[in-house]
Amino acid sequence: MKKLLIAGILTSLLIFAGCASGANVSGGGASGSASASAEGFYGEITVTVTMEKGKIVKVEADGPGETAGIGSRALMILPAQMVAKNTVEVDVVGGATMTSDGIKDAARAAVAQIK
Repeated sequence: MKKLLIAGILTSLLIFAGCASGANVSGGGASGSASASAEGFYGEITVTVTMEKGKIVKVEADGPGETAGIGSRALMILPAQMVAKNTVEVDVVGGATMTSDGIKDAARAAVAQIK
């Protein structure tokens, strides 16, 4: 009985997670590459987004002033998540909220340029 309950809960979570992923950036087949900047915790963060046919295929983030081991984690993790989830609306990295927000803001601006 517990196995059925757990299976039902997991299935429900997967369904809800699939519905929540509607924030992808599919730009109706938009392709191209663009860069934008936003403020991080310790200065400017620059993000370059590359899209092919409405899909995010590459994201690079550079924030040379961000704290090593904290902000630098967000600079590595968020771009990979954006590509994997095909959206710039990803969760922030714990302990690096301002850096994460800067990355997301710059990524949004870059995607807007491509669309």
